[in-house]
Amino acid sequence: MKKSWLLLPMLVFLLIGFPAISSAASTAYFVVIWNNGAQSTNPALLKDGTVYASAGMLESAGLKATKSSSRSGTVYIYTGWKKSVMVTTASKTGKLDGQAVSLGGKPFMYKDELYLPARFIVQALGGETVGWNAKTRVYTAKNFQSFSSSSAVYGGVTYTVDKQTGKLYAQSPAGQPRLIANLGSELYDMISFDFRKTAKGLIYLTITDVYGEPHINNKWYTLIIKDGMVIRQASVGYWIRYGDNVKLYGDNLILTDGKSLRVIEDGTGKVKETLNLVKLGGVDDKYLVEGIDDDFLLIRPNQKGLLMLIDRKTGAQTLLYKELLDAEQQVYAETNDIPFYGDQLQYIKREGNVLQFKNQAVQDGRIYNYDLLKTQP
Repeated sequence: MKKSWLLLPMLVFLLIGFPAISSAASTAYFVVIWNNGAQSTNPALLKDGTVYASAGMLESAGLKATKSSSRSGTVYIYTGWKKSVMVTTASKTGKLDGQAVSLGGKPFMYKDELYLPARFIVQALGGETVGWNAKTRVYTAKNFQSFSSSSAVYGGVTYTVDKQTGKLYAQSPAGQPRLIANLGSELYDMISFDFRKTAKGLIYLTITDVYGEPHINNKWYTLIIKDGMVIRQASVGYWIRYGDNVKLYGDNLILTDGKSLRVIEDGTGKVKETLNLVKLGGVDDKYLVEGIDDDFLLIRPNQKGLLMLIDRKTGAQTLLYKELLDAEQQVYAETNDIPFYGDQLQYIKREGNVLQFKNQAVQDGRIYNYDLLKTQP
């Protein structure tokens, strides 16, 4: 009798403090700490002594969801890079990476969302349970991993980058994923692949990651692949700066980290020359490489954004906006900050000793010509 009277006030507290969602569930919270340090607090449900959380957490970790109907209930499958999860609404067991496991409770739907036992979500995402606070109804877990990836197919080979680790894999149709490079950092958002086959059979791969809000960070990972192996690579990141670096010229390939530039021989992958962009540009910044030939180099510093012509024989520097634009456009180049700082001269091509440009700031269709002989003594 005494035990019953002690339990009654606790039951009343639960009913008043946490309004019932159904006859057997009440509100709780699921605090998650990801392995990159990010933290989130998510609504959860307490049912039959088990904390349940939205299966949307799996999608937040980069897994893609599909569902189908079966005799035993609705089957949900979540797949990502080296990760698979399968659960059924009518079963307390599921599959994790192809192995049968106990979920610790039966999944159910609430407000059109699938809810799974929180402990199983922790297990599926490689995390650790920190603890359960019965007073605040907070379930805490840490070290959640992401299984997000991005892939592209070229020449019958699937190239996949693990966005969390930055590792790049190649897989032939009949083979297993093979690690071919480590990009050196985590990737975040809008991933794209660009493949180019060189005249002598090398593959020049550029992986671009555009991220941040509103997508103001741009990072390029450049790799030269020979016989299925990465033989050279570089990476460079820019802030509020768009465009692309030169990849090839003549029989040469170009790799840059923004501070230096390597001229790579096609076919062999041998480094023919290394240029110090900071020394040539005169400013300690990261540079875009927008044009190159044996006798000239076009570079643009990330911050000021003013296109420079460098004489490769003498090292002489020319600010092209001062040579090609009128007074009004020069002021615009020096003060403009939308969409980025600097001029908007765009290199088109070379005709003999003349370099041709467009001015994207006015888009008047005019071709601006610069004679390379002007820079020679």
